[in-house]
Amino acid sequence: MTPRQQQRLVKHAAPMVMLLSSAALLMGCVEPDLDPLAQTLSDIRQSPVGEPPSISVLEPESASLDYLYSNQRSPFLVPQATAEDGNQRSGRVQAPNPQRASQPLEQFPLQELHLVGTMAMAGRRVALIASPDGAVTSVKEGDYMGTNDGRIAQIDVQALYLTEQVLTQQEGWQERQVSLVIIEDDL
Repeated sequence: MTPRQQQRLVKHAAPMVMLLSSAALLMGCVEPDLDPLAQTLSDIRQSPVGEPPSISVLEPESASLDYLYSNQRSPFLVPQATAEDGNQRSGRVQAPNPQRASQPLEQFPLQELHLVGTMAMAGRRVALIASPDGAVTSVKEGDYMGTNDGRIAQIDVQALYLTEQVLTQQEGWQERQVSLVIIEDDL
């Protein structure tokens, strides 16, 4: 479309738009038939105000239940009898000492701890352990780490060996050998 044709279209369209908008405005000025609405409102206002219908309250039915297993072992507690029986059967592994003071790395699961290095100090090997909070802690043989009472048995140049004590249902307290190895990606 050429500019001249556009001007002609705008020139003829403007009066048409004005005519349509005027018609719309005039339609709003027509007197509406509000008599039926006024009659309905009048009827509502004159009707007597009554009480709302009563609602019956339903009481829930409750049945009394007796728990018959209160004299048996709780499923939410560690079975003490199993732990004691396990110690008597194996005779080798004692339960961890609950009176022993906890060491800093015992608050983290072993899977979250990383061996980042080892070094020799005064003829003894020391391991450097990185914890999830970003701290690096030095440990030696005999120290504890991990949440299963893991005691460090040996430290090599590239690895650290622990003996953990875990409680099993069938065998009681058992020792488990675990190792941490230096991973080059951790450095």
